[in-house]
Amino acid sequence: MKNDKLSPAYFSTSEVAKVLGLSVGTVQRMVETGVFKAFVTQGGHRRILASSLDQFCQAQGFACPQASHGKPLICILHASDQMTRALAQLSQWGDVRVITQPLDLMGMRRDIGALFIDARIAWVHEAPLHLQDTSARDARIVVYNSDHLPASSALHAAAHLLTVPGDISTDLVFGYLMGSTDRHPLSIATRPVLPLGDSAHLQSAHAHHKPSLTVAS
Repeated sequence: MKNDKLSPAYFSTSEVAKVLGLSVGTVQRMVETGVFKAFVTQGGHRRILASSLDQFCQAQGFACPQASHGKPLICILHASDQMTRALAQLSQWGDVRVITQPLDLMGMRRDIGALFIDARIAWVHEAPLHLQDTSARDARIVVYNSDHLPASSALHAAAHLLTVPGDISTDLVFGYLMGSTDRHPLSIATRPVLPLGDSAHLQSAHAHHKPSLTVAS
């Protein structure tokens, strides 16, 4: 029986750039000129077919490097009309996918370890997301902007629901990646980003910037 975890159907441009030692911009230009066969997701992100990458490597005379597929993905479900600079940065991370609707999960082959959801999206509270037929079926649901989470929300039915009062940020996702474990993903490591010259204030900034995850009761 075919194992999809060992045979991914496509890669992001950042994954291809990493395994080939190229810049993301170079890979994007290779897609535009037809070197790689790719498609664009509904969220506007390029996905390069694994078969196309393999053909390219064979034509260059070397074995296709293996992209990283051991780690579960983190997916961020965010309203398409509220994209932020932080989301643009996160979309370039190899283990993060920014999506705008649950249907985007259907084509993903890698397991999804966490699904971040913006509580300000009204329709996510109306009915269950039906994740059981996707690779996010065992994912932890992390609801950010949780002050907007209604008591009647369908998200409360999730088996693994965590809440974050603040908005999505690179620090929050980085903290989840660094602080999560299989058993207890509630400790969050943070990485304050300070302007050059502000290193003397690192400790005080870190003390005031501690996004936390809370188990919803």
